[in-house]
Amino acid sequence: MSQKDNLTSITLEYLESQKWHYEVKQNDDQRFIAALGMNLRGKLSTCRILVVVDDRDIQCFTTCPIKATEDVRPQVAEYLIRANYGLKVGKFELDFNDGEVRYQAILPCSEGCPPIKDVERVVDMGFLMFQRFGDGLVKNLMGFGDPAEDIKAVQ
Repeated sequence: MSQKDNLTSITLEYLESQKWHYEVKQNDDQRFIAALGMNLRGKLSTCRILVVVDDRDIQCFTTCPIKATEDVRPQVAEYLIRANYGLKVGKFELDFNDGEVRYQAILPCSEGCPPIKDVERVVDMGFLMFQRFGDGLVKNLMGFGDPAEDIKAVQ
C-alpha cells in the first residue's frame, strides 16, 4: 500500500468514526479530497471543511461561508492576524482578491502513517477555531467590530 493510500485510509477511518456525512473526490493532481459541512454555535453558524490527502501530508482547509467585502478586508485581516498570534496548529488566512476567509492546518506525514488522534487534531482544528473566533469575525466582516477588542473578548 502506498503512503497516499495509508493516509487516505486513516483519514476515512477518522471521518467514519465521527459518523459525519461527506463527499469524496479526487482532483486533477490525483489527491484525495473529502468535503463536508459543519454546524457551529454562535453568530457564524456553519463552515465548510476540505480534507486534502497526498503522499506527504494531510491538509485541512476550513472556510467561512461569508466573504469579506473589499471595504472591510483590512479590518478582517487585522482580526485574523491577532487571532493567529500564538496558535500552534494551523492559521487563519484571508484571500485579498476575493475575500475568502479560511483556516488551514497541515499534518506532515513523511515518517509513515500518523496515529488517528493526530488526524483528528488537524481535521477538527479549523471548525474549533471558527467556533472560538467566529463571533468576533462576524462583527468584523460586517464592519462594526474592533479587532483588538474582539480578540481580547475571546482570550
